[in-house]
Amino acid sequence: MFDAFWHLRGSLRLAGAAADDATLDRIQHFLERQCKAVSERSAHHVAFDDPLWRNFAEPNWLALVIFDRGTFWIERDRDERRLRYQLRSLHALIFCLFAAVLCFFFGLAAGSATAGLNYAALAFAWLYGMNILTALVRVPSAIRKALKEG
Repeated sequence: MFDAFWHLRGSLRLAGAAADDATLDRIQHFLERQCKAVSERSAHHVAFDDPLWRNFAEPNWLALVIFDRGTFWIERDRDERRLRYQLRSLHALIFCLFAAVLCFFFGLAAGSATAGLNYAALAFAWLYGMNILTALVRVPSAIRKALKEG
């Protein structure tokens, strides 16, 4: 149930006659441009495992910046091929929860537990919620662009 909080799942329809290997090569190059180290590559999928603390110097404007683990694979139906992906942002969630707890203590010191909860909720919604909402739009768009550029 709570799994959906830190996972972004999606799929894109693959048009054209590009082979599966060529598509996964494009995804691998996309991950490299996103500063995500590919941890596993097979004929059917590409995966990365890149904890947020591994490289603090990476640019923070990249589409996959908040995701610490992910998998891309191709599924075939009778009529179409789809690129499916599952991305995890558990480390970002934990970081944002920690920041929310700090805001709670600041609110508690400034007034009451209610003020602390309000500060914590606002901090969490701003830090994590805005990043996820942005990722919901940016990630599929960035993947589409990477597949078109080749």
